[in-house]
Order: sequence, then C-alpha cells, then structure tokens
Amino acid sequence: MKKLALLAAAAATFAAVPAHADFTGVTAPANWTTTITGTLGTPGASAGGAVFTSSTLTLTGGNTSSALGCAGGTYAVLGPCQVQSVINRAGTYTFNWSYLTSDPAGPAGDIFGVLLDSIPITLSDPGGALAQSGQRMYSVTSSFGFFVNCTDCTEGGATATIGGLAFVPEPATPLLLVSGMVALGLLGRRGRRS
Repeated sequence: MKKLALLAAAAATFAAVPAHADFTGVTAPANWTTTITGTLGTPGASAGGAVFTSSTLTLTGGNTSSALGCAGGTYAVLGPCQVQSVINRAGTYTFNWSYLTSDPAGPAGDIFGVLLDSIPITLSDPGGALAQSGQRMYSVTSSFGFFVNCTDCTEGGATATIGGLAFVPEPATPLLLVSGMVALGLLGRRGRRS
C-alpha cells in the first residue's frame, strides 16, 4: 500500500510542470515564430516587425505613406497585411499589453489582438483611444500568439507591447493517466480489504 502511495506521489510530481515567466525558458524568443503577411503597395514601405527581450515583445504594424496601402486591405477590417508572433505550446497564458497607434483616423486602422489556436481575437478597441492597455488570460490547446493587423496600412502604424507574460503548460497527459491508474489501484485495494 505504501509503495503504491509513493508511486502515485512520484507520478503527480512529474506531471506538474513548472510555470514560466516573461519570455524565458520554453517561452523564450527562439521558441516563437514571427511572420509578416500581405503586400504593401509602396516599395520601401515598412511591413512591420517584432522585437523580443527577455521581458517584453513589441510588435509594430505595417505602414505606408502612400494611398496604395495594403493590397486587398480595407480600413477597419482584418486584412491580409499583418505581423504576428506565435508559439506552439498548449497551456494558459496571462499577460499585460499596451497599444498605441499614430493613425489620425484612430485605432480602427490598426488592430491588435491574440491568436488562440490560430483564431484571431481583437484586444484593441477600434472605436477607443489612440493609447490602450489591459491584462488578459487565455488557455489554448495547441498554439498562442499576438498580432498587429494594419488593415489598410496607411496614415500611421501601431505598436503593441506585451509584458508580464506568465505561462503554465498543460499537464503531461501520459503522466496524469499513470497517476490516475495508480490512484484507482489504491482505491481498489482499499475496497477489497473492507
């Protein structure tokens, strides 16, 4: 009986994976994939980018001073021109964010949000202030990311800074299964003795 209890405790210990803070460990910059999509109509226009430190991620959306903007883009509608950074890790993510657009037409021209298992969710308020901020927590089963979509990509870009990232990985399924089987074994033995 004591042996089974020790096995259950050992399995539970290995099933509990440590949390990570900021952009370190399993959430370090090297584990994120940054992509820039879409085509800006002006040669030499800024397509945007991502800059990581060990404590923050800063995404800068695309921008052009020309009326040509983003090919296929429409003001205030998520379009083809986007910078995004994604990590393929299941778990729960908590973070703080701040957003600032220099688009005189307002934040509808540059949309900031998260990608939850590849599904875009807008965080910035398109009808809100030029500067915005908040804190969020999301759980995902396969991937998590951030994006800035410049919609039409004209008149001024936006920057989003993410900090205070906390990540708790999804428990290791096989180890949880083993601990559950050991627990059932303990309950079964206890039931036969009664």
